[in-house]
Parts: sequence; C-alpha cells; structure tokens
Amino acid sequence: CFLKMADYSKQGVQALVMKLKRRQLSSKDMAIETAEVLMKVIGATKGNNPSHLLNEVQDIGRRLEEAAGSGELIVGNICRRVLFIIRDEYATLVQGGKATDSEEKIIVTSKHPSLGGVLEGDLALPGADRIWTDDVPQSFKSVVVESIKELVKEIESIKEHVADQAMEHVHANEVILTCGYSTTVLHFLMEVARRNRKFEVVVSEMAPSLEGHAMAQALAKSGISTTVITDAAIFALMARVNKVIVGCQAVLANGGITCLTGVHTVAVAAKHYNVPFVVCTGLYKLAPVFPHDQYSFNELRSPADISKLHPAGIPRTVSTLNPTADYIPPELVALFITNAGGHNPSYIYRLLAEYYSTEDRLLRGP
Repeated sequence: CFLKMADYSKQGVQALVMKLKRRQLSSKDMAIETAEVLMKVIGATKGNNPSHLLNEVQDIGRRLEEAAGSGELIVGNICRRVLFIIRDEYATLVQGGKATDSEEKIIVTSKHPSLGGVLEGDLALPGADRIWTDDVPQSFKSVVVESIKELVKEIESIKEHVADQAMEHVHANEVILTCGYSTTVLHFLMEVARRNRKFEVVVSEMAPSLEGHAMAQALAKSGISTTVITDAAIFALMARVNKVIVGCQAVLANGGITCLTGVHTVAVAAKHYNVPFVVCTGLYKLAPVFPHDQYSFNELRSPADISKLHPAGIPRTVSTLNPTADYIPPELVALFITNAGGHNPSYIYRLLAEYYSTEDRLLRGP
C-alpha cells in the first residue's frame, strides 16, 4: 500500500512538471496543484521525522521551480509555505510550552520583526538549530496535511475575500482604470456593481495579448459602464481617473510587483497625476525574493505574438523583444488589497516573517 502511495505521488509530481513546462496552468491553479502534490508527497514519505519531510519537500520544490522557470515565482512560494508549515507544526507539537527565555525573545522578535532582521536572516524558527528528532507524535504528518488543506482552501477563496473589501475602496461615480484581464480584479469590481453602486471602468487593452478586450466584455456583461482604450491613450486619460486597480503576477520582498508588460507605464502615469495605484492580489503571490532591475524574474516570449498583429509580419532583419512582465517598484504602489486585508508596500517585509522561514529562502537542506 505504501509503495502504491509513493508511486502515485511520483506520478503527480511528474504530471505537474510537464504542465509547468508547457505553461498550461493559471497562477491560482498552479498554486493549488503544487500544494496538493506536496501534500501527497508528505503522505507518501516513510517515517515521521520532520527532517525527512523537509528534505522531500525541498527536493520536489527545486524540481518544480526549475520546470516553472525563473520568471514564475508562485511554485517556490507554495513550497516555502509548506516548509514553514512543517517547521511551525514541529515547534507547536514538540517544543510547545518548553521555550527558554532566549527562545521567547526570538518569538517576540519574529512577531514584530525589523527590516534589518528580515534582510539578515535573523528570524529563524525557535529551536530550528536543534537536531530533528523522531520523537514526535504519530499525528504529526496528519496535522501537517490538514494545515496544507487549509492553505488550499485559503487559495480557493481568495477572490471572495478580496472582493469583500471592494465597497471600502470604490466609491460612487468614480472612474476606475484597469489593465488586461485579472479574475481577482474582475470579481472585486463585480462585487461593487452587485451592491448597486454606480461607477465607470476604463480598460487598457494591453497589446499584444489584448487581454483587456475580454476584461471589458466581462465587465459590460455585469452591467458596469466600460470603455476600452489603446495603451497609447493611458497617459492622456489618466487625469480623468480616480483610481487604478490592477492584479499582479508576484509581490516581491521589497513591496514591488511584477505585472503584465505595459503596466509600468500605467503606474508611472498614475504617479504623475497623483492617482492611487492599487493592487488586488492573494498572499500566495508574496515571494521572499528581491528584484535587481526590470529584467529580474522576466522572460522573453516568442516575437510571433507581435508580428501577427501586422498582416505582412515583421521582417527577420528587425529585432523584436516580447518580455513577459514589467517590474513596478514599491514607490509607485499605493496599496495592496489582499485576502488578509489592506497593506502598504512598506508592510510587506513583516508579512514575509509570518508566512516564510528565512531558512527556506533558497530551498536548500535544513
């Protein structure tokens, strides 16, 4: 039975690797499938030693990260969340109620970290430097699995939790600008319309993908007054906009974000006109990594997406760049609306200490 379970988990890992390589999953589906695969791996791991569980998750995490590519951070985020869950449950079950004065000091520091502490990696889990032991309750793995199931439920309900805050941020007769297609932003705006508050939405089409067309169609079907504009018209119309609301691909450790290509232009225009730039996202997109420039965590797609917009195509003698993402620095972001409430970019480093262990930043061994 155990061998069958191990084979089943290996098949699940391989299937997910193929999906990641083929770019077949949305960000939400990627997060859920990664958590579910790791849950099966933990269930199939022989023994009850937390060190073995950490090693298994780290090994699988490195494989999945490699398959996803350097520009996709969600897989690594979920792996680190699962590692944090294992460490946290171990501390609760084995070390609960036995903390020394020095460990209590570390616990207080972890709950109220300084930015320097986060950057220097001083917020290690209390007792993490001890030798892992087999002397843990038989229920340890089942407790970890239940915690991962709660993580999956959290991810599945993110749109609803974010949308519940919509009425606090969208007011009557406002003009909202959004970019491309985001299911989180769509549900956010639809919730306002469902409560009979009148407002207008301007959607930038976001060439070459033209995702904004699908977004505008979905908004219009919900009875929301919607206007589609070209990307070149963003700056011209920004003066009439009350608020910019967008989704994102990842939230980085410094409070910046990666977004669909072209959103950086929107953020700069919003800053110029002092229009709040608001990001709706789930915390599973929070990544404990720092950007260096516009090319951090970015990839180049096929130029065919651009050349197909012209009937004759683009001559081979012309160099064509088609990046997958824009990096928006934290000074251009006014507010994050997450499933855990609203946060300023300067608060992101505190959230890192609540969701990740500094020991797992590189997915290396314990």
